[in-house]
Amino acid sequence: MSGWADERRGEGDGRIYVGNLPTDVREKDLEDLFYKYGRIREMELKNRHGLVPFAFVRLEDPRDAEDAIYGRNGYDYGQCRLRVEFPRTYGGRGGWPRGGRNGPPTRRSDFRVLVSENY
Repeated sequence: MSGWADERRGEGDGRIYVGNLPTDVREKDLEDLFYKYGRIREMELKNRHGLVPFAFVRLEDPRDAEDAIYGRNGYDYGQCRLRVEFPRTYGGRGGWPRGGRNGPPTRRSDFRVLVSENY
């Protein structure tokens, strides 16, 4: 598979980010999840020990990528709820989205902290 950094960036190139994958995920599993949305041109799975796996999948047609995001974002896959979206920003090395320390983009939760001054 070719490097992502050398190619066009943005939503129009059919590339999607897939996060919150189970630790035992394989490329074949990703193919099974996304084949029905269109022809998969490239796939790169990052499964670093101790981190939640994530992947980049590039579909041939950008419209297929939009359909895949619509159909798979929030999809329950085993014990995980998938996060599927267009990549946000790109770093200098390899074109990976920024987030955490060398990991996938950080996750937001529904929890908030309220700070007040009571003297």
